[in-house]
Amino acid sequence: MRNRFTIFTAALAGTLLFSSMMFGQEGRGGGQAGGRGGGGGRRGIMAGDPANANKPYDKHDLNGIWTRNGTPAGYGGGGTCANCGDRGFNNDVPPFTPLGQKMFDANKPSYGRNLGSPEANAHPEEAIGRRRAVPPANGTDPYQYCNPEGLTRALIYPDPIEFIQLPDRIVQQFEWGYQIRTIWLDGRKLIDDPDQPRWWGYSAGHWEGDTLVVNSNGFDERTWVDHFGYPHSSDMKLEERYRRTAYDVVELVMTITDPKVYTKPWTSQTKRFRLIPKEQVKSVDGWQGLFEDVCAPADEVDQFDKRVRDPAGGIIH
Repeated sequence: MRNRFTIFTAALAGTLLFSSMMFGQEGRGGGQAGGRGGGGGRRGIMAGDPANANKPYDKHDLNGIWTRNGTPAGYGGGGTCANCGDRGFNNDVPPFTPLGQKMFDANKPSYGRNLGSPEANAHPEEAIGRRRAVPPANGTDPYQYCNPEGLTRALIYPDPIEFIQLPDRIVQQFEWGYQIRTIWLDGRKLIDDPDQPRWWGYSAGHWEGDTLVVNSNGFDERTWVDHFGYPHSSDMKLEERYRRTAYDVVELVMTITDPKVYTKPWTSQTKRFRLIPKEQVKSVDGWQGLFEDVCAPADEVDQFDKRVRDPAGGIIH
């Protein structure tokens, strides 16, 4: 049986090997305004297939496997589909508070243009978070140690997400990390000040016309907003607004309100997801369903760090 390292080496090595350099180049793909430096739209696949333009759909039905990935199979690293937005939250970043600046400076990502490189200096239109990448071995990305990636980052990442819609909740299962998040639709209200912060927070949703509005709080502040290392505090409140705009397209806009870190609310770039037929999501053996992309320390730390991340930082074992 092949483990996680073996299965995903081909996809991840091309994405993460010397990743500060690779993701610096990713920004050249551009995509949309606000998408610079984030790797959007390089592969040409659009969120909606013209062949599905006249198919009927229920705007209140979000069931299915959705992805922002630009590859035909909908997974495997790389950029997002052509009009799906990039891999960052938004290039238009509000000013930090003093605490927010301190938290931001402490986070050292391995995505974006290389810190201090001529390429980074040539793109002042990009937020500094997209121009400060360091080699992975020198980074502080919590996920490289198999900590949970957190909600906003998981929603942005271009790998499939399965929406399972039940009468009282929606379950989102993420292929990346093989994690589960629950959105409660049973009328409950959020706790104002949860006693126990959670990696995935607490989420309650309701419908406003054809828009699913989800409010969340109680987040563990060790997660990042996106892979550029933008921080948040445990007081962050998140609003998500989902709209199914076509048979095979769901749009998402998120807003972060976190006065401890940002001086005003931060609204995301519009992110789009495209529907993947269930029969298309399958292993080489023909088993249908999401891949079990678990971040296991036995694979991630013992194998991937030694073979990929550490050499990228000049450390050879």
